[in-house]
Amino acid sequence: MNKKSLKKTIIEKFDLSLTDKGCFLTFGGEIYLTKNGNKVCVPNENLIEILKPEFKDYNILECSKFSLTKILISFADQLPHEKSIFVDELIKYLETDLLFYRVSSPRNLSVSQSEKWDKIIHIFDSIFQTSWSVSTNIMPLKQDPESIQKIKDYLISLDILNLHIMTYLLKVTGSCIVTVLCNIKKLDAMEAWESVNIEELWYNKIYNDNEKKEELDSQMAEVDFYIKLLDSI
Repeated sequence: MNKKSLKKTIIEKFDLSLTDKGCFLTFGGEIYLTKNGNKVCVPNENLIEILKPEFKDYNILECSKFSLTKILISFADQLPHEKSIFVDELIKYLETDLLFYRVSSPRNLSVSQSEKWDKIIHIFDSIFQTSWSVSTNIMPLKQDPESIQKIKDYLISLDILNLHIMTYLLKVTGSCIVTVLCNIKKLDAMEAWESVNIEELWYNKIYNDNEKKEELDSQMAEVDFYIKLLDSI
């Protein structure tokens, strides 16, 4: 069997099985079990539609940086009480959020960061009634405990799958604020991507580095994918 045929055989083994207890991932005609022996449930039809192309494309399933199949397999091994792990991870990022730390120079970049990030923080504050300190110093800021608790309470109220997917977006954006605003549909993928890459985009406009451009484009695709998942829950 050649390499192309082998890849086709691997992806054709993945499928879905609709039972009276829900829709589950199958492999080779049998219910797929994770390394911990858990079934992989697909919660709704929206996610089923996202999964289907992955079963037809080996590059998505095996080579892509992001795959719903892999996310759901990982999620299947999460226990309900582990919800706090995701909340703590998001809060850890919030306490030193990307949007709180700005450059002091070059001036044009500094102004661009301030204008964009102040606007985003204002939207965030207007929703959650919070307040935050910002700085051009690299020393850690001490943020208002009440504001942090408000966001923690909001995160605790979310479904564990929602939090699980949010942590993937968090790792790409580096910002809890941006991640939360994406989750409540206050920022779209382009707005989120541009906001967390102001510095990179500013410098690459000067240096025109194709490798950096490809890296940024790849990140944009990843942000778009995770937001699509959040919108599909």
